[in-house]
Amino acid sequence: MDKEKPLGTYFEELNKLSGQLGQRLSYIKKEIEKPARSMKLMYEKIESIGKAMNSNIVGSGSIDLSILTGMSENLQKEMQKIVIPVLDDLKSSFQELPEHIQETLLLLGENGWYLDLEMDLPFLWKLRNILDEGNIAKAEDALIEYYEGRTAEIEKILLNKFPHRIHLIKAAFIAHQREEYCLSIPVLLTQTDGICKEVVRQYLFMKSKGRPQTAIYVDQIAADSFMAALLSPLAETLPINASERERPTNFTGLNRHMVLHGESLDYGNKTNSLKAISLINYVSHIFAINN
Repeated sequence: MDKEKPLGTYFEELNKLSGQLGQRLSYIKKEIEKPARSMKLMYEKIESIGKAMNSNIVGSGSIDLSILTGMSENLQKEMQKIVIPVLDDLKSSFQELPEHIQETLLLLGENGWYLDLEMDLPFLWKLRNILDEGNIAKAEDALIEYYEGRTAEIEKILLNKFPHRIHLIKAAFIAHQREEYCLSIPVLLTQTDGICKEVVRQYLFMKSKGRPQTAIYVDQIAADSFMAALLSPLAETLPINASERERPTNFTGLNRHMVLHGESLDYGNKTNSLKAISLINYVSHIFAINN
């Protein structure tokens, strides 16, 4: 996390990725309110005892305040019992989250799909479990349904973010709507690379020392483990940007080089077009967080 970045901004980024965090923070708020209510009741009791003791003081008799001290100590211990475990659990979740996210995003990338920051974590973990089980068809069906429902909104977001690319982005989405996937996919892939170059000055589909050039950008923010995890697909060779020697001989997935160089003749289908939409959407969203 950048030193200059407010903690609230960090929470907002996490909360956008998952409504689950918002639920956790709400839970913490409720848990902290419990001892606060107990404290109020305790103070009311202490005040009542103090008044009763004062009313019974005769002459210069002294008041034994040990009971009040004991109450305060017990109250503090009760607060620690409730609040500290909750905060420790949250801290542990934060520490584990980047690794889990990175593993899941790379697993999606291996199957040609990319994260949408509007997804919630339960859906993301569900996809990961399905893919871990080897049920690629089931995961693909879920992703197809998801991105079909998001296509119109993704187009709108892209047009707003990159108005100078309107004529190309619109053409790609019109082709997708008309089921002209042989036309939509090449344009979406080239615009993805163009956006990478425009925003972070590096290409996704060109290599430097065996890695995508966008890895140079990812390496620069590696100290921010959360952002590095979110950006991890841009630092690895995945099917979409694998070279000829990096692809297995029987490779049939979506690959930018094979599409643009005419090697693939059967790439033009709805699934591949949605995969290309997921990629351009991922790139446009993920760079917006850190730029």
